[in-house]
Amino acid sequence: MALIFYKNLKKYKNTTEKNITFSIFKDGVISNEDDLISKPNECKTFYNFTITNGALQTGLGFKDIEVPASESNLSTVHTYDMASMGITGITAIDSFRFQDSEDDRYYYHINIVDQRGYLWICAVIDEVGYPVAKSNLGFNDLVSTCQYRIDNDDCILYFVPTGMIFSSGYETEKYTNVPPLLSVAVHYDKFFGITDTNRNELIYQDNLNLITYDGADNKVIEFLDQRGAFNKLVTFNDYIYLFREYGITRISEYSTSGDFSFTHLYTSTSKIYENSVSVCGDLVFFATRDGLYSFNGTSVRKICEDYDSYFKNLDNSHCSSCSLDGKYYLATRCNFNDGLTLGSESETGFVNNVLFEIDIETNSVDILRGVDIKKIIALDVPYFSKVIACFNGTNSAHLGELTHNGKIFTTANQKLWTSFKTDLGYKGKLKKIKEIILNTEENIEVVIESDLETKTYTFEGSEKEQRQLASVYGRNFQISFKTTSADCHISKPMIVFDVIS
Repeated sequence: MALIFYKNLKKYKNTTEKNITFSIFKDGVISNEDDLISKPNECKTFYNFTITNGALQTGLGFKDIEVPASESNLSTVHTYDMASMGITGITAIDSFRFQDSEDDRYYYHINIVDQRGYLWICAVIDEVGYPVAKSNLGFNDLVSTCQYRIDNDDCILYFVPTGMIFSSGYETEKYTNVPPLLSVAVHYDKFFGITDTNRNELIYQDNLNLITYDGADNKVIEFLDQRGAFNKLVTFNDYIYLFREYGITRISEYSTSGDFSFTHLYTSTSKIYENSVSVCGDLVFFATRDGLYSFNGTSVRKICEDYDSYFKNLDNSHCSSCSLDGKYYLATRCNFNDGLTLGSESETGFVNNVLFEIDIETNSVDILRGVDIKKIIALDVPYFSKVIACFNGTNSAHLGELTHNGKIFTTANQKLWTSFKTDLGYKGKLKKIKEIILNTEENIEVVIESDLETKTYTFEGSEKEQRQLASVYGRNFQISFKTTSADCHISKPMIVFDVIS
């Protein structure tokens, strides 16, 4: 029987093959642009990755803090056993350095307050492996804490609604004669404070010994203007700066008369969060309801503007911040508007869900999403430097240190990098994405969403370049790289597509 081949009479449109490389990994978020005016490979959202040398790599995470048992062997470390001491929640942390007059040396501690309002000491060179009880005077409902020095004794002052608790390396005492102070500073042998009961007044006096405070020698500075309540005092560049709800005021003392001059340097159109204020080198960083800023002592500059949308319409009064090794850290709350729930966001009543790590030289950003940090501090001691934190919710029993392990304690972070919706540079034309090329060391998913269809392609970790055929039609596309692996390394991705004319 003869075989008959019928001529295929279907007319195909001409196609032209194109490709696009996602080398823009190195540039992070560009979130202020409109989708269809952005470049095809620009980033709209990313979190829980670190962008390094053009690759998506293992991002930030937390593990239980590790400390050495001795100064002679700093590489052998262990964690603190909180559970054996009945500590099921940590509500406050502070680093503390004090000088021992007998040993003529400094000791370094982490002071923690537990769920019962007890104060505990964790030595950073720790032989025993568990916290040491310090005081049960009642550290509940802390207003603020302050590193201080009284009569040549280094101490931490804990301000509570009923007074002040003085804690040195040797003793802990409560003084009800001292009002709860929201912020404290010492400058040119004068004490300055903002009381939690009247935040329109700044009190100051020559008596630096707050244990003997009775208020009789107080002098008062008061401003009643549009810059709002007093929030935080910062000693910086040989001045005191008063951060207010809606502005910054510089306070200068005339050395001969003891009088002061005031310069209102900045007025904000949105609320400044006092817990976001942190000195880092020759800059002060802070956050408002509409984004992030830096302050050099005379002027304010907006930074990281591409992330402004994450802060919109949120109250971040419960944020926390610190600075270490040229980076500013801000634990805060953000809205990614992606419909996803990650980590602590699934817990009822979560407060914060994001940690920003910002390089002060380059303004490059790492974002850790899904962690509810209560307080974050810098621990900078002769043996090491670490960012440490305590947490709300499920992780409240942990004293954590920041690391690049891609997980929150034992749970790997869900990681995402996504592009804008893009026409791939060919507006209005039908395209077909037909191949994905990349390198990945761990299992990942590539999700391609178009105006016509959505498909997911899975890649297994390999040391070799991988190629996978695809078939996604559309005019506009959004391309995402996802993984739930703790570790990751994604590089040199390329999308090959046809333009159908």
